[in-house]
Amino acid sequence: MSLIPATFLERLNRFVVRVKIEDKTALAYLPNPGRLWELLIPGKTLLLSKSNSARYPYTVIACLKKDYPVLLHTHLTNHYIAWLIEKGRIPGFEKFRVLKKEPRVNRGRLDLLLEKKNSPEKLYLEIKTCTLFGEKLALFPDAETKRGTRHLYELLELKKKGISAGCLFVVMSPEVEYFLPAYHIDFEFTKAFLETFDEIKFEALAIKFSPSLEEIVEIKKLKIPVNFLKEEFRNSGAYLLILQIEKNQSVEVGNLGKIDFREGFYIYVGSGRKNLKERVKRHLRKTKKKRWHIDYLLEKAHFFKTILIISSDNLECLLARDLSKIADDLIFAFGSSDCKCSSHLFYFKENPLHSESFINILNYYRLEKPAEKIERFFIS
Repeated sequence: MSLIPATFLERLNRFVVRVKIEDKTALAYLPNPGRLWELLIPGKTLLLSKSNSARYPYTVIACLKKDYPVLLHTHLTNHYIAWLIEKGRIPGFEKFRVLKKEPRVNRGRLDLLLEKKNSPEKLYLEIKTCTLFGEKLALFPDAETKRGTRHLYELLELKKKGISAGCLFVVMSPEVEYFLPAYHIDFEFTKAFLETFDEIKFEALAIKFSPSLEEIVEIKKLKIPVNFLKEEFRNSGAYLLILQIEKNQSVEVGNLGKIDFREGFYIYVGSGRKNLKERVKRHLRKTKKKRWHIDYLLEKAHFFKTILIISSDNLECLLARDLSKIADDLIFAFGSSDCKCSSHLFYFKENPLHSESFINILNYYRLEKPAEKIERFFIS
């Protein structure tokens, strides 16, 4: 495969990115609807192939992370996995061969229909490409997926009819050790995963490609610590509200009085120890009795994004501490009347979702801290 290196500039929509190839800009088709916050950071290297499309002359194949390629083309993932199954190289599926690609099931399709060698047993397999990973833990999906949730229940229905069914998560990193559903991001998919875990054949593996993507040089089976997930998956944790102020303005904020807010982005840190989702929903309601400082600002700001961090630990002040180190400024005493923090509202001149420093903090709390707890969980 002939690959063209390019510098990522911006994502125009779910399926189109703007890139720089040498000294010229171009548009490229992105065959991956995921958020990809951790990978699509301005300045990062993408690997493209030429396309026959006049509108989008290139297709994104992969990106570089730690100097090795992370496959982003989801259809290519399925192609590679089918080939590896035929070669007997996929842990847990060594005794199977591919009978059919994209078999029809009810009103939709799954990825593969497998047949056991020297046996009439068949198995329907759904393949999920996982691009959200840290040093040791990988999560899927990186954005809510109703389609993915539906697939799990379709696999469960097959199993109830006596037909074998499985789901394979393919992590594009050779370093990780564990896989879990993205319980911070998609509650419904996580619930479906737990409901179907004992019925469906779930497997997760990490793969490493050669720089040219022509060879898979490493395949590793990952642990799925479902008992840890059952303990940790709850309606509790911390949240970040990302807001945008489109022009300089003054806002009356309860007992803090009038505060001058500059044009730019703001991140508010909060927590819900027993009612995380309900707390966030209340903040975002248009009509409500103002109770917290953030309620006053939400009336004037453009709401941008909610980010949840599910945890049994109290992370609110730790997050505020870490955000204070990378923010351009803070609003003194905002949201921190019940703790010793200087503030729980932080100002950024540019969109923090395009900042590698912010993404690193988010990954630490969503990926690295849970991985540490998983390892302690196994030891105990």
